[in-house]
Amino acid sequence: MELIMSVINNALSELAKKESTASIEAAVVPKVKTRSPLVWVVAGFTLSLAMGGWAISQGPAVDNSISTRDIQVSVIDTSEGNSEGSPEAAITQPVSSPTKKLVTLDSANLSAPNTTILKSTQAKSDSVIASTESVTKPKVNPEYQAIPKSQSAPKAQSIPKEKVAKPMLVASVAKKDLAPVSNQPETSGDSDNSGMLIEQVELTPEQLSVNAQGRAQKALDANDLTGALKGYTEALRYTPRNEDVRQKLAILYFGKGDTRKAYELFQSGIKLNINSEKLRLGLSKLLVKANQAEAALSPLIHLSPSPTQDYLAMRAALSQKSQQEEIALESYQKLTEVDSDNARWWLGLAIQQERQLDFTAAKQSYQGALVRVGISSQSQGFVRDRLKILNALEESSDAN
Repeated sequence: MELIMSVINNALSELAKKESTASIEAAVVPKVKTRSPLVWVVAGFTLSLAMGGWAISQGPAVDNSISTRDIQVSVIDTSEGNSEGSPEAAITQPVSSPTKKLVTLDSANLSAPNTTILKSTQAKSDSVIASTESVTKPKVNPEYQAIPKSQSAPKAQSIPKEKVAKPMLVASVAKKDLAPVSNQPETSGDSDNSGMLIEQVELTPEQLSVNAQGRAQKALDANDLTGALKGYTEALRYTPRNEDVRQKLAILYFGKGDTRKAYELFQSGIKLNINSEKLRLGLSKLLVKANQAEAALSPLIHLSPSPTQDYLAMRAALSQKSQQEEIALESYQKLTEVDSDNARWWLGLAIQQERQLDFTAAKQSYQGALVRVGISSQSQGFVRDRLKILNALEESSDAN
């Protein structure tokens, strides 16, 4: 065993001597080919440009949105002492990024509690306009040119709300007709905001009456009796001498069953115009419908300076029916003067003259009725019979 160990040790020692005597040679490593750093710089710059172009292409069409509808906003201080409306400050709101979505403002949304909207005068207006400039230079509409340096607004700054007297927000919208604005100072912010001119006009009583009559007629068409009464009552209050309105209102009350109110309306109208034949005839006809013939004659007793044929005919018929001989005689005499060619009036006059025992005048009136038109053949036979009787009476009186 010891022999074997000694042999191994000898072998190991010899091996160690051989390794120590052998020279150590350096390893040969092939040189790695490297590229110039300039290539990587160019490649990185190109890649960044490509990414930037892709980002811009993915953004909204800035040119189209601005050219089709450009909104330019400026705040103008209209405090006292600034007669020409020169701007104190211009407030702009830039867009943070080209890729940020543009929001189109409408002029109707630019109003605030302490601001008023004023339409832009023309494209050559002297008011200062601050446009959005942070977007990549869009294609500017020819209507909105760059502002000269001499008219440029001061640097944008924040203005405290309480220090501005009455700021006006001026908005101009593309593709919209701009109405000119007068140079006169504002008198009311509300009128400019609403775009309406409120003018107080005083109507005459006649115009108010016409309006009330229109409402009453509409109520009648809708079978609204209450509304019609209200409308005509209001119209009569404005024009109490309007006989047509008074007559319509009285007829409505009569149809409603309030006859007393209808009579009072006619009587009050007659007091206002004592020679009103329309109201007197209207009251008489209502009394006839109410079966009051004797009372129907009372409003017709009065004669105007120039009575009409209808008035006299109604007066004669009612007086004859009520046996008011003198009134009937007077009425028929007037009728023969107004319409002398009508045989009816001559016949009525002859009858009244005969009742008054004026046979000579009655005979002449009967003869006048025969030679005129207007009566039937039966009435003509009655006239001939009366003439025979009158002739007989004359002969008997002559014999006596």
